[in-house]
Amino acid sequence: MKLFLTAILLLISIQGASANSTAHLQPIEKAKELMNSGRPGEAIGLLSAYRPASAELPLYHYTWAKALILSKRSYESIEHLRLAYIFSLRGELQENSLLDRADAYLSLQNYVEASDCFRIFLKIYPDSSLSERAHYGLAESLYQAGFFNEAVEHYQKAGDTSSALSGKANALQALGKVKEANDLYTVLSGRDPQYVKSSHETRYHIGENLRLMGKFDDAKRYLTSIREETFKCKAALALGLIATEQSQFEPAIRFFNAALQSREKEVRRKALLSLANVHMNIGRVKDAESNLLEIRNKYPYGKDYDSALFMLAGLYKKDAKFHEATEVLKELVFRRFPDPRALDEFEAILIDAKDKDTEVFLHLWQAVGHWLLDPSRSEFLLKVSDKLRNNGPAFTEVCKWLLRYGSDDAKNRCSLFLADYYADMGDAVASAKYLERARVKEPSDDLIRIKAKMYHLNSEDHKAAEALLSIKAARQDDIVFLSGLLTSLNNAQDVVAFYERTLDRVGGFPSAYIALADKLAEMGRKTDALRYYKEGVALKQSGKGAEGVDTAWAYYRISMLAPDQESVDALAKTQKGSELMSRVAVARVKEWNISEKMGKVF
Repeated sequence: MKLFLTAILLLISIQGASANSTAHLQPIEKAKELMNSGRPGEAIGLLSAYRPASAELPLYHYTWAKALILSKRSYESIEHLRLAYIFSLRGELQENSLLDRADAYLSLQNYVEASDCFRIFLKIYPDSSLSERAHYGLAESLYQAGFFNEAVEHYQKAGDTSSALSGKANALQALGKVKEANDLYTVLSGRDPQYVKSSHETRYHIGENLRLMGKFDDAKRYLTSIREETFKCKAALALGLIATEQSQFEPAIRFFNAALQSREKEVRRKALLSLANVHMNIGRVKDAESNLLEIRNKYPYGKDYDSALFMLAGLYKKDAKFHEATEVLKELVFRRFPDPRALDEFEAILIDAKDKDTEVFLHLWQAVGHWLLDPSRSEFLLKVSDKLRNNGPAFTEVCKWLLRYGSDDAKNRCSLFLADYYADMGDAVASAKYLERARVKEPSDDLIRIKAKMYHLNSEDHKAAEALLSIKAARQDDIVFLSGLLTSLNNAQDVVAFYERTLDRVGGFPSAYIALADKLAEMGRKTDALRYYKEGVALKQSGKGAEGVDTAWAYYRISMLAPDQESVDALAKTQKGSELMSRVAVARVKEWNISEKMGKVF
């Protein structure tokens, strides 16, 4: 009897528990019905008021997450999907919770979290029936994040669906494999034309592929068929690029302006860059500059932004606005990894400035020069050092850097540069030190000049002059140096002959002509001396330099060597020179007047 009563009580207990469980499941089932009837908001309200039993927690949170997703509240759904996954035992609900969570991240454009969730799924459930869905989601995440090679691998594992085939084609196109992408688009169009027709995104990508293939008419057919706003703006950008290729610039401008209505920054940035390019082509430089400045101010980051900065710097450089160009390029250099193209542009700007404005060149070098100290730029740095020759500290800094890090040729040439520099500075010891470091295989004109300067520093002017005679390609600065030696030379017929030949060939400043005339007069060659005095003052009159005292002295010497009235005219001009030469000229005129009167009397 006791056993019978116990059995009855146990049966009643089990039936009660079963009835109670059924009652608890009713709100979750009701929520599903509300969701199926398009009322996810009411389902959320019902679930939020319900307190589920422990066994119901997985389904409860999963259902709530689905209701949130239907209400376009994907971000809130993530936490419920996480809880559904945690409370679930291994099984279909746990797999779906993890995949739906990954999809939610993907819809929120959180591609890192999405790819992590998809990878975790594939690692935990490698043999799941949902693995193709996970591969497809991972491929989409990787594609959107710009990892196109890996995206292709996972699209290949995502099954033979039209969406997987389209995604793989898109990824190949992004990798620049346009022909391979075109082959897949052709297969897709032939196998599932309805899919292509129903997908604005696919039609856009096919149109873009055909544009890249140069099949402009076919591309236009796809691109002009797009009506969905997001891809319509992208299609307008592509149509503008086609019009640009066909030199139809006004239609191109209209298409690019239409693309500027896009909600996507990347599309607007590309449209502005393309507009700038068109404006440049039709000579509307100010409009191009305005487009590029808008990119700089509103759309930073990315390759198109960098391209805009390069274009803007190019405009400034063309207008010789070197400071503005440099400021733009600095944005590309002030990075963890400076853009080497920006450094190349810095180099080009400095080369332009070097030939146009020395002051601007020096300022730019001080601002950006340290970025260009690289062994691969040794040849350029040698040109810089030559331009910095009269700017002592900067010149020696570049040369000494090249001595340590430059190419072998740069090291030798810088040794000569520094030897020459210190010789000009009067430092014979430093000059000798750097001359010794130079590994010169054959005597060169530069080496001869340095040695001549060192002879002069050691008061051996005759050796210095003789050294210059062996120069193969004499320059004006050789004449200047040699003119300072002439007064200390005796028996210098060979030197004077070299000086005279070189001066006649390369020319020189008025003072060089006057110095030669002085030496010729001293040697008794008065006719030649008179000729060079006259050439010196003629150069002065033409505005090619010479100090006033030299010119006054030249006129005085002409008065001594020229006959009659020419001598008087020269004396009159001498009186306009320095006070000393003026007094000498007055005395000379008086002397000439007395001599003339005496000649008349006798």
